[in-house]
Amino acid sequence: MLNSFEAKYFDGKSSLPQQIKVAFQNDILGLQLQISRDEKINWSLTDLRFERFGNLVEIRNQNYADAILKVENAAFAEEFYSAMKRERRVDIHTRLMGLGLLKISGIALGLLGLIVGAYFYILPPIAEKSAALLPESFDDKIGNVFIENYLEKVEVDTARSMQLEEFASQLKLKNRKSLRFTVVKSEEINAFALPNGHIVVFSGILDNMESADELAALLGHEVTHVNARHSTKMLCRNLAGYMLVSLLFSDVNGVMAVLAENAQQLHSLSYSRNFEQEADEQGLRILVDNHVDPRGMIQLFERLEKDNGVSIPKIISTHPLTEDRKAHMEEMIGTMDYQVVSNPKLVSIFKELTN
Repeated sequence: MLNSFEAKYFDGKSSLPQQIKVAFQNDILGLQLQISRDEKINWSLTDLRFERFGNLVEIRNQNYADAILKVENAAFAEEFYSAMKRERRVDIHTRLMGLGLLKISGIALGLLGLIVGAYFYILPPIAEKSAALLPESFDDKIGNVFIENYLEKVEVDTARSMQLEEFASQLKLKNRKSLRFTVVKSEEINAFALPNGHIVVFSGILDNMESADELAALLGHEVTHVNARHSTKMLCRNLAGYMLVSLLFSDVNGVMAVLAENAQQLHSLSYSRNFEQEADEQGLRILVDNHVDPRGMIQLFERLEKDNGVSIPKIISTHPLTEDRKAHMEEMIGTMDYQVVSNPKLVSIFKELTN
């Protein structure tokens, strides 16, 4: 038995709708439009697309480009929707609209949560790994962009910079690119490495050192950041969204531009715990390979711990706490077979550098 429903039919030729009857039964595959007593049109479900707004259904037929059928009836809306769903003719938008405001809001919040989670926890590691797609010449370029501007704003100690260069030349630092060393006059207890191989050491940390072993440990640590491209990886991580999209579309020039624009962050990058641990471990091996006392790394941590004098809860620290890093170094040194050989030249340069 066919069910008949009142409907409005816009034929696309007249601006006024026609009041017609629509015959429909759920187990058949179409609609029958009773346009007039003598005119009937059959619409197959496979030719139809529709939008549903509560009890109102607006139906279009791909064979009747300008025609629109509007049926406002709860029973028709349910039966027609079920039939179209059975024929897999219900699109995602219509399915969502049928869920109701509460469910749609829940889905929207869930999707928002996924997007936020992906941005903070999935995109950064992917972008970090994407740094491998960038040639090392990019490291040189962004490092040069930063150092040219930075050195104009600080006071460089030229004499101590030359002495630091000479100190570093006595060590095999396993560097894969040329290194440059600059001493900046500042009471800050700090040092940082740029991706182009330029290492900046503040006079504040030099003035507080008591042994050449400590300085060798500092240089070994910073050189590892250069060798492992940690700065470039962290910039990519911080610029995760842009980096990923640009690399997916092979926009290497765009990647380079955004890295250069953000090069001013290089001196204040907070490395991940993994990167800091890698720099500690590789720095320690540099000491052992140079027959320098590996406990110089422990002394360096004790110096930083003493001079900074700030206690940061581990859970909110972007770096491993100095005491944790020191314990890890103690553990590694305990498993190493090493030989310390006195290097009078290294000690002599250190004394000149720190006096």
